[in-house]
Amino acid sequence: MDILSLKNVTAGYGTITVLNDLSLTLRAGEILTILGANGCGKSTVLKTAMGLTRVTGGALALGDKSITATPSHLRAAAGLGYVPQTRNVFQDMSVIDNLRMGGYLRPKQFEHDVEEVFALFPRVKERRRERAGNLSGGERRMLSIGLTLLLKPKVLLLDEPSSDLAPATVDIVFRAIQDIHTSLSIPILLVEQNVNKALEIANRVCVLVRGREALDAPAGEIDTRHLHDLFMDGGVRTS
Repeated sequence: MDILSLKNVTAGYGTITVLNDLSLTLRAGEILTILGANGCGKSTVLKTAMGLTRVTGGALALGDKSITATPSHLRAAAGLGYVPQTRNVFQDMSVIDNLRMGGYLRPKQFEHDVEEVFALFPRVKERRRERAGNLSGGERRMLSIGLTLLLKPKVLLLDEPSSDLAPATVDIVFRAIQDIHTSLSIPILLVEQNVNKALEIANRVCVLVRGREALDAPAGEIDTRHLHDLFMDGGVRTS
């Protein structure tokens, strides 16, 4: 079953086109990882799914419902949970108040739902009274994923979750992503630069080159040497 689909989508910002006639489908029960060199349009895919770009061609659907003309806030209400790479927490608010913002649609269930987040990220629970702006980069990333989960998304869109994190923290975040997928049964569309980590958890991989799909294959069939051929500019790191 197709959960989220982009069909022949052309999109970008202002007069700049980034995605060129791109078709991509996230299916039920999978983690789909988008790989590609810097500037190839990976993050733009997620922003386009959320309605944050200018779409000049093609169509988008969430399940069997078109969202091509749906405003961003209604896409979120319909089940798209987006975790951007930056500006992903309310820095002047406490950690627990950030989480309350994530759970604002389900206030009666908050105490129960937040425990699921704390189980995934014990460090977030430890820091729950702290101002979010005082958290480390890794802690902010955990918090941003947690507050998005409190919206009870049907699909999770993750933009570069390992970016600028220490290796030990990357391991924690990726274990949590795997747990979210398996225990909460949430399909995940993941944009990532860390190829090895992405391949460890992905079911399928889509590779972009200059805003177009260059490869779509099961993760287990991906040869990283082939990726080097696709990304001669060194935009993807494999370690």
